[in-house]
Amino acid sequence: MAQALLKAVLTGEYQQGAQLFEALKRPGAQDFRWGGVCHLHLGDALKARRLLLMAVAKGDQAARVELATCLRFEGEFAAARAQLSSLDVERMTARDAALALREAAVLEQQCGEVTQAAALLDEAWSHAVSADLLVQSAVAQSIALVAAHQGNDVKAEAYLQFAEEHANAMRRVYVLLARAASATYLGRFEDAEQALSAAERRATSCPLATALLAYRWGMWFSAQGQWNQARESFGRAIHLAREQQQPETEFYAQLGLTALATAGGDETAERGSLARAKALVKTPRAQAYLDWRLGAAMVRQANPRGLERLNAASGYFQTSGCTREVIWVLLHLVEAHAVLGSPVAAREALREAADAHLMLGSQQHLALELNGLARTRQLLDTLTEHEYERVLCGPSSTAMPVAEVTLVTLGSPAILVNGQRVRLQMKKFVEVLAFLLKEGETTLGTLQTEVFRGVSQTRSKNYIHQVRHELKRLVPGLSVPYAAATQTYRLHCEGVHLTWDWQQARDALLSSERDVMLTASFNVKTFLQDSDSEWVETERERMSRWIIRVGLETMDTWYSAGDYAKCVKLAERLIEIDPLDEGLHDFLIRATAQVKGVSAARTVCWESRTLFAREVGYIPPLLDTLAQQLQHKLPN
Repeated sequence: MAQALLKAVLTGEYQQGAQLFEALKRPGAQDFRWGGVCHLHLGDALKARRLLLMAVAKGDQAARVELATCLRFEGEFAAARAQLSSLDVERMTARDAALALREAAVLEQQCGEVTQAAALLDEAWSHAVSADLLVQSAVAQSIALVAAHQGNDVKAEAYLQFAEEHANAMRRVYVLLARAASATYLGRFEDAEQALSAAERRATSCPLATALLAYRWGMWFSAQGQWNQARESFGRAIHLAREQQQPETEFYAQLGLTALATAGGDETAERGSLARAKALVKTPRAQAYLDWRLGAAMVRQANPRGLERLNAASGYFQTSGCTREVIWVLLHLVEAHAVLGSPVAAREALREAADAHLMLGSQQHLALELNGLARTRQLLDTLTEHEYERVLCGPSSTAMPVAEVTLVTLGSPAILVNGQRVRLQMKKFVEVLAFLLKEGETTLGTLQTEVFRGVSQTRSKNYIHQVRHELKRLVPGLSVPYAAATQTYRLHCEGVHLTWDWQQARDALLSSERDVMLTASFNVKTFLQDSDSEWVETERERMSRWIIRVGLETMDTWYSAGDYAKCVKLAERLIEIDPLDEGLHDFLIRATAQVKGVSAARTVCWESRTLFAREVGYIPPLLDTLAQQLQHKLPN
C-alpha cells in the first residue's frame, strides 16, 4: 500500500493518493509525508500541514521540504525558511536535496532575492541530475521561472521544454502557465492562449493551480486592452485564491484590478483593491509592486508623492535584476513627469526605458503597461522616425542588428556590442568564449578539464549549456553550436564582426612597425584577471615569454641603430612583465648610459642588482660585469 501511495504522488494522482493514505491502518513517517503532499495539491492546506508535521515528528525530516511549501502557500515566509534551515542538504538523498534547494530558491524568488534564487537552483540542478526525471522537471521549471523573471526568455524556454517533456499531469499545468506568462510578455498572444487553454483542460488534475490560471487569463486580456474580460478574470482569481488560502496570488490579482482601475480613472475600485493589497504584503518584492501601483494611482491624481513610490519600486527592481519590471516602472515614471510638468525628466526616463528595453533584446510587449499611460503614448507619438526612443513604440520581432562585437579579456572581462557593455551574470562567461576562440573546435571534456577544473561534470556541463543560451539572447549572430559528428563546440559568427583584444594585442606585436611596442597594451597579468584556471595562467606565461623575446629582438635592432631612448622606454615597460629577466636589465642599463650618462646608468645598475639580491638571493654575473664596466667609465 505504501508503494502504491508513493506511485500516486509521483504520477500526480493526488485524489487516489489521499484515498490510499486514509486506508492505511498504521501509516509510517513517509506515509504521512506523501499523504500530506496529496492533500496540499488537492487544496486542503490545513490537513496537509497537520500530516506533514506528523511526518516530521515521526522522523522523516525531509518532510520539512513540503511543509515549507505549505507554509509558503499560506504566506508564512519566515516559518517556511525556518523549516528549510534546519535541514542538512549534504546528508539528504539526491532527490530530497534537489527538492529542498528548489523550495529554498522559490522562497527567495518570491521574497525578491532573484540572484540568490538562481544560485540555489544551480545547486539544486546538480543534485537533480542524479534523481528521477520528475524531480529534474520540477527544478527545470523553477529555473525557467527565475530566468523569465530576469527577462531571459531564451533560457526559460529551453528549461520549460525539458520540464514539460518529463512532467506529470499536475506539474504540466504549472509549466503551461509559465509558458503562457512568457508568451504574453513577448506579445505572442496566440501561443499564450493555446497554453492557457491547454492548462484549463488539465486543471482537474491540479485544482491548486486554478487561481493562478485565472490570474494568467487576466494578464492575457489586459495585455490586449480587453479590460472587462481582464477584470472578470482577476476577480475570479481573487475568489479562488481566498478559497485556497493563497494570499500571494490574491495580492497580484488585486494589483491587476488596481492597474485597470487607475487606467480607467475608477478611484473607488482603485482604492478598494489597493487597500486589500496593502494587507497582503509579506515581502520586499511585494512592497515594490505595491509602491509601483500606488505611485501610479497617486500620479493620476497629480500627487507628486507618487514619484517617490515609483522611484522606490524602480530602485528595488534594478537592484534585484528584474529588467521587465524596470522597463514598466520607467514607463510610469515618464507618465509621472509628464503629468507633473517636467518634460525634460520625462524624456530622460523615456531614454532609460529605451535602454532597458534594448538590454532585454527588444522583445518585450510594452502594451501591457502602455495601454493605460496616455501621456507616455502621446510623447512617443511626437518622436520622429529616427529618434532613439522609437524602439518603445511597438514590439520588435527581431533584435537590433549587431555590427561590432568585442571580447574584452585584458582587464575586467566583458563583451561590448557596438561599443556598449553587455550585462553578464555568469562569472566564467567570457572565459568560455575566449577558450573557444583560442582552441577552435573543442570537446566537452576539454572544456570541463581546462575551464572548470575542480567542478563536477554535471555542474560544468549545465554551466556551458547556460552560456550557449545566454549568448543567443545577448549577442544575436554569435553562438556556440555543437557538432554531433565530431562531438565538439565552437564559437560561430554570423552577420557580426568579432574582435578580441588579446588577439589584437598579439597582431600589433607581429606587425612590421616595431614602434607599436612602445604603445601597445600587453600587460599579460590582466588577461582574464579574475580567473585562476590553469590554462589562463599557462597562456599568461607563454605570452609573457613571447613578448619578452620580441622585445629583446626589437631593442637589439634599435640599439644598433642608435635609438637608445626607445630602448630605455621599452625595457622599462617589459620589466613590468618580467622583473627578473637579465637581458632586459642589460638593455636598460646600457641604453640609459647612452641617453642620460654613466651616473644615471650606475644608479639603474645598483637598483637592478638590489632587486635580484632581494628577490632571488643572488646577482647575475652579467650585472656584476656591467657594474665593473661602469666604475671604470668617467661620467658624462
